[in-house]
Amino acid sequence: MKVSEISKQLQVTEKTIREDLEKLESRGILKRVHGGAVVVEHDDSMLPILKRRVRQRQEKEVIAAEAYKLIEDGQIVLLDAGSTTLELAALLQHRTLTVVTNDTKIAALLAESNQIELCVLGGYRRKGTYTIIGPSAMQMMDELNIDIAFLGCTGVDLERGLSIFHREEAELKKRMMKASRTVALLADHSKFDRTALVSFAGLEEIDVLVTDEATSSTLLEQIGAMGVQVVRAE
Repeated sequence: MKVSEISKQLQVTEKTIREDLEKLESRGILKRVHGGAVVVEHDDSMLPILKRRVRQRQEKEVIAAEAYKLIEDGQIVLLDAGSTTLELAALLQHRTLTVVTNDTKIAALLAESNQIELCVLGGYRRKGTYTIIGPSAMQMMDELNIDIAFLGCTGVDLERGLSIFHREEAELKKRMMKASRTVALLADHSKFDRTALVSFAGLEEIDVLVTDEATSSTLLEQIGAMGVQVVRAE
């Protein structure tokens, strides 16, 4: 909406509207643009699943290709629910692996492979997603031993670490990390300098970060200084 239109409708000055928009932007409710404001599209909004899947598709593909190189045949691999891990799953169908996942889309894809030993976490599907969460998934995760886990998140911030919007999903991610010898975060450039509602890990807690070339070099240097192996896909 334009500032002039809001001012007219609410019968207050444009200066007051701009001040209100500034406050609303600080709370993450909207984004100010020249002459007005637009709605912020959060990753937790219940947009059609396929629409969320195609965001930064090219970046997700190159990230998945680099992540693929981190996997050795015979390993137990965990694929967290998400669009980038789905791209990685598509590359693994002919590998000899045990794959653990809480994503029904990934499970359906890998169920077609005769070489993959598939383990799907039990629980219930979070509405509007392919993600399985719940006490059963957490309990099952506590019993497993993972060689390398590939996780996703909504936001990556130097101070607040890795975050997502759903608390129960955050708890499951913590258990995934605890069960894994190596933790790799897959995050395209759009995830950086962002925070979601719930933080589940500090950046120093991950072993590898795989991202795309559009991510800030300065930021990646700072993350590398924390002891994280940074892989930049081109």
